[in-house]
Amino acid sequence: MDKQKTVTIARKVESIALGYIGVFFFSLGTSYFQERFLYRVPRILIPVFDMLGNVGLAIGLLILGGGFIYYGFTKWKSVTEKKSLYWILAVAGLIAGVALANINFNPNKSTDIQEKMDKKRESQMDELRNLDGLSFSNAEVDEHIAKYNTLYKRYEVSIKNQDETAIAECEKELVEWMTKTADIMQGLSNEEKVELARYQAKLSIQWNDLK
Repeated sequence: MDKQKTVTIARKVESIALGYIGVFFFSLGTSYFQERFLYRVPRILIPVFDMLGNVGLAIGLLILGGGFIYYGFTKWKSVTEKKSLYWILAVAGLIAGVALANINFNPNKSTDIQEKMDKKRESQMDELRNLDGLSFSNAEVDEHIAKYNTLYKRYEVSIKNQDETAIAECEKELVEWMTKTADIMQGLSNEEKVELARYQAKLSIQWNDLK
C-alpha cells in the first residue's frame, strides 16, 4: 500500500512538473509578440524562429506550452479523480507566469536602449573614421595599404559613374585584399595586429561610406 502511494505521488509530481514546463513556455510565448533584444528559443523551435521571426516563435511557444500542459493533465487524471485541482494549479501558474514574462517588457524602454546602442555604435565608427595612420613601420604593410588606396580610388570612380561591372570587380578585389591582410597579420606582433585590425576597420568604414 505504501509503495502504491509513493508511485501515485511520484506520478502526480511528474504531471505537475510537465504542466509547469508548459506554463513556462506558454508564458514566454505571450511576451514574444513584440520584438525584443534577446530571445530564449527552444531548440525544436529554432527553424520556426528563423523562418517566421518573433511572431512565429510566440505562436510556436503557445502551442508547445499548451501541449505540455495538456500532456501533464493526461498523466494527472490517470492517477487521481481530482481533475479540477490540476487546472487550478495550472491557471494559477499561468496568471503568475504571464505577468512575470510581460511585466518587465516596456517598448519605450527598449526604444531608449536601441537609441543608446545606435549612438554608441556611431560614436565608435566616428572614432575609427578619424583614426590616424599606422604608427609602426613595415614595408609589406605599407605596400598593402598602398594597394588599398589605389583600389579605393578605382571604386570611387566606379561609384560615381554607376558602373555596376566595375563596382563588382572592385568589391571582389577588396575581399582578396582583406584575405591578404589576414596573411600579413601572422608575421606581426600582438600590438601590431590590434593596430592593423583597427586600421582595417577604418578602411572598411571608408569603403562602405561611399555606398
